[in-house]
Amino acid sequence: MAPIAASMLAGMGRFARAASARSRARVISMCLPATPYVSARPNSTLVASPWLVGSTAIFTIGELYLSPVGLSFVTKVAPARIVSMMMGVWFLLSFIGNYMTGYLGIFYEKIPHQEFFLMLAGICVTAGLVLFAMNRPLNRIVGAHDRQEAQA
Repeated sequence: MAPIAASMLAGMGRFARAASARSRARVISMCLPATPYVSARPNSTLVASPWLVGSTAIFTIGELYLSPVGLSFVTKVAPARIVSMMMGVWFLLSFIGNYMTGYLGIFYEKIPHQEFFLMLAGICVTAGLVLFAMNRPLNRIVGAHDRQEAQA
């Protein structure tokens, strides 16, 4: 899936509003996986396999989008003397996110499945909204950084 995500990122880069397109991709990659969780039948623990395959594909594409864009962002805005440390922090936060995913998996057996998937949907939508809310401040930071580079 990496070549597909790379070609999609390259295609987005050709547009004048590439930053805006990447922002929409981040929000969509966090909100779209919530659909199978919300659409599951209330009295059924079964979800159609296309939903599961689609969710996994969307999560994978979202991760393939996020990693290079995030590392590029860290490299771009971090002070030169601590770029490597900040990239390490990026990977540390990725580890914590993956660990928390495993921790949330514990609840699959402890709470009703409908509530579990509703909880996951809520987390996805909340993360998408947080990314959307952070979009404008991050664009200001990047714009200020770009202006400093242009003056140098």
